Amino acid sequence: MTSLKTLTFKTIERNRRESEIIARRHKLIVKLEEQQKVLEHHVKGEHYVVTGPKWMQNTHGERVLVQKQRVIRPWFFKRDGGYYLQVKYGTRILSVDGIHNSIFVEAISDLSGVLSELIKATEAGELDAAIAKTLKPKPKYKPGAAKSADIHQLKR
Repeated sequence: MTSLKTLTFKTIERNRRESEIIARRHKLIVKLEEQQKVLEHHVKGEHYVVTGPKWMQNTHGERVLVQKQRVIRPWFFKRDGGYYLQVKYGTRILSVDGIHNSIFVEAISDLSGVLSELIKATEAGELDAAIAKTLKPKPKYKPGAAKSADIHQLKR
């Protein structure tokens, strides 16, 4: 007991979870950096392949952990004599400026600069509003459409 008296004890609560806004920024930055790698491979004429773990059943019916490859799809495409870049958050497309859903560049070499600018803007928090707008849940019913409960009340 005498050895414990030499120590200093304090009670503290530790907050390990980062805020949602920072987590969203980090998620988008990781995907933008991944798109930079996709662009590098696209210029070389290759597909960007990521290897990750996946649980599968072998011939004996046992679950085993295997390494599976998957191709990352590019967010950019060629049209109208240039390249369009659509920034995605999950499966939804962000409207970065609040109005348009894509960024147009004349040459594919300009896309790397656009991606690095988007990373800087995300780190600065300029895309927080666009991410929040994208994450807003869609309405269950179309505006002006009657809900099924209202229809059943009319039949009675």
